[in-house]
Amino acid sequence: MLARTTSHAGRRRAPAAALAWLAVAAVSASASVQEAAPEAPPERPRLVVMVSIDQMIPEQLDRLEPFLTGGLGRFAREGRVHREARLRYSRTETGPGHASFGTGCNPSRHGVVANDFRHDEEGWIYCAADPDARPVTRFGREPDARSYHVSARNLLVPGAATWFERAFEGSRTVSIAGKDRSALLTAGADADVVLWWDKYRCGFTSSDRYGPELPAWARAWNDGWRERVDGVVWEPLVPLADLARVGTAPDDRPGEIACSSNGTTFPHPAPALSKTPNPIEVRAAAGFVYKSPLGDAFVVDLARVAVREAQLGADEVPDLLCLSLSSCDTVGHLTGPYSAETTDTLLRADRALGALFDELDERVGAGRWIAVLSADHGVLELPEHRRANDEPGDRLAEGAIDAARDELRDGLEERFGDDFRASLGGGGLYLSAERLAGNDATPAEVRAFARDLVVDRNDWLAAGYTREELLAADAPTDDGFLRLARASTRADRGPDVALRVVPWTLIDRRSGTTHGTPYDYDRRVPLVFLGAPFEAGTRYDRSESIDALPTLLRAVGAAFDEDAFDGRAL
Repeated sequence: MLARTTSHAGRRRAPAAALAWLAVAAVSASASVQEAAPEAPPERPRLVVMVSIDQMIPEQLDRLEPFLTGGLGRFAREGRVHREARLRYSRTETGPGHASFGTGCNPSRHGVVANDFRHDEEGWIYCAADPDARPVTRFGREPDARSYHVSARNLLVPGAATWFERAFEGSRTVSIAGKDRSALLTAGADADVVLWWDKYRCGFTSSDRYGPELPAWARAWNDGWRERVDGVVWEPLVPLADLARVGTAPDDRPGEIACSSNGTTFPHPAPALSKTPNPIEVRAAAGFVYKSPLGDAFVVDLARVAVREAQLGADEVPDLLCLSLSSCDTVGHLTGPYSAETTDTLLRADRALGALFDELDERVGAGRWIAVLSADHGVLELPEHRRANDEPGDRLAEGAIDAARDELRDGLEERFGDDFRASLGGGGLYLSAERLAGNDATPAEVRAFARDLVVDRNDWLAAGYTREELLAADAPTDDGFLRLARASTRADRGPDVALRVVPWTLIDRRSGTTHGTPYDYDRRVPLVFLGAPFEAGTRYDRSESIDALPTLLRAVGAAFDEDAFDGRAL
């Protein structure tokens, strides 16, 4: 699978990267010679690790710090923590979040504007959809598979792996995640290995865009995944009474969704597997992994195998390891960010990352690898929990969206003689392009009317922006929310009207919670750099997840054009 890798003896640095690194060393030496004897040039990191914890809000590092003894603890205590990190776009979802983290660009530039978005030519598509791609599992390439026709083809700019492979000849790049879109959109099209958890049957899987078969080490790991699940019972790592002192909610509370056959309270047993599991049993077991801390444990365990077998960080050419831990999101959607289950999920991720980092210290060398921690988005706490604490929080009444759509269609029909097949969802208002083209009114006139009608008639909507407003990126505005919405829109990808719900409101969840708004609770993310180039401490200057990639490239001495990013090297 590491087709571009040569032997260690034959690997060479790209000239531009080598010159950039030597220039950094030379500047450091010349600046210090006036005050002291010349020091040896800093050793370039051999391995860069990009860690995204899906749906992790930055407060988790602070409140759980007394219990963080592993990798998250190292980030919190030894890292450079950026307290004001935020996403600077409005559609705060997993696809755009990982694409932004992995490209250093906003959605308006990299093209992944939402998890699912309407493309003017292709219609509605999944952010990682590729109809011509086929999954690669432990059984090989599966041309007739119904799921995982995915790749990074919807990215319009290079992903993180591309930058490393351009800068350093022979750089090895591996991306592993719980979700397909997370692994694919962080690393991009040029990674050597991209793997994600198959929540249906097969362990870790990939796309044939990355080769016709899985690496031997991934196939070997997959052979035993069922045994790793069989008989597992998920119980708290730390007594819940102790966790309550740092703000963890009671184990059972209104608004939660069951995590297992035991409902919303610990313990949570994995589904039983017979000696010869049938497809239903296997799918249930794989789904339990996906919605429990086992998902993160498996991702990190496979990453440790990759470090050993793919020899990541084994020589002087910088390699890249991208990890997305998805369990905080899959569990958090069910129980909320302060639940006992989400808290335990993060503590277990801390321990797993700690074991990985200890192994990197031993194999790569302490001080010879660097890492960054961030998240793809935040999340809203359960409205029931917020109201119990006299804070605003609400769920939209069932049927309200359908009622708003019907009223909108009636209004459009009365005004323009056509309902334009108006629909609400996916962060906006959508109209039939064919019917817009066939109407006497201009599309701009129809969109403005539809926006005004739906916002004025529904008190759960705060504002709306027409496509004309969204695409007028150079037009000055004092509306910060419009600027965020513009950063989530491209000319061929997005709604006719972007809609903003009132804050603290969940519009499509009868229970559990979600994200996706332009408000701080969904846009604030952790951003922490760890390793020798980064002095431990706290910074409060403006920062974003799109700053991660250029900062890391600068740290390893890679040459790059700053204009290629929306983010900046911090």
